[in-house]
This record gives sequence, C-alpha cells and structure tokens, in this order.
Amino acid sequence: MQSNSSTENESNNITRENNNMHDFIEKGAPPVPLWKTWGLRIIFAAMVIVLGSKQLNYILEGASEWNNWRGLGHSMLVTLAVLAIGGVFRPLAFLPIMIFEIAWKLVWLTVVALPSFLAGQDVPGIVNAKSSIIGICVLIVLIPWKYVWWRYVTLPIEPWRRKKQINDKTS
Repeated sequence: MQSNSSTENESNNITRENNNMHDFIEKGAPPVPLWKTWGLRIIFAAMVIVLGSKQLNYILEGASEWNNWRGLGHSMLVTLAVLAIGGVFRPLAFLPIMIFEIAWKLVWLTVVALPSFLAGQDVPGIVNAKSSIIGICVLIVLIPWKYVWWRYVTLPIEPWRRKKQINDKTS
C-alpha cells in the first residue's frame, strides 16, 4: 500500500515533467507565418472538396468492378480526403499528411509517369501529372520546413518504456 505522500510526489513529478515539456515546446517552436498556415488550410480544404467528391463518386459508381490495385488506390485517396478534414482546422498538426502527399506523388511521377513520358507513351491517367507537379511545388513552398525539422527531428522522441518508479513504502 502506498502512502499519500509518495503518490503525491509521483503525480507532482509527472506534472512537472509535462509542464517542462510543454514549456520546451512552446518556447522552442519556430514561428510559422500566418500566410503558410492559411495556405495549408486552403490546400486541405481543396483535398476534402475536390479529392473527396471525386473519390466518393468513384466508390459509388462501382467499387465492386475494380481490380485490387485500383481499389487500393481509391481507398487510399478517399482516406486522405477524410483525414484532410482535420488539416483544415489544425494544419500544423496534420503536416504529415502533406509530407505523405508530396512523397507518394514524387514516387509516382518518378516510377510511373517519367518512364512512360521518356518512352514517348501516354502517361497513365490515374493521376494528372501536370497538376501533381504544380501541387508538389505549391506544397514545398507552403510547408514550414523549419517547423517540420524542429517538430519531427529535434524534439525528444517518446520513451520506449516508462521509467521505473521508486516507491518509498512507509507504514
């Protein structure tokens, strides 16, 4: 049975650690220009409206007729549109979605579209190559890269396990 004072000390230590982390995060975050935040909100809203409506139409028209890979692609894209709803309200918290968007489009452009283009063939029409290139360029400008570096590289990682608590047993 733990005494009240050891339980209070543990909760005080946890509260102090959380406050220290909160202070570190608040004081250390690089400033993000308001225009970048609003630009990201607009891109997230466009993903919700344009991508969401397009993918919803594809799903309602006949998802049962798709092969596995086409179904996978449409499922991924509709999920991106749904998750983008959060980005409209909290664009910095949902930055990993935009980073994923850049990454998958760069992979698609490099692995699928570029070889077809260089071979003189039509670029597969699943994703519009020109709008993908423009979108990637806009996102590269809008993403606050200093903030991304600070948030995902320099902040301490979450612990793999909890520290063992030393309890004073006084009866």
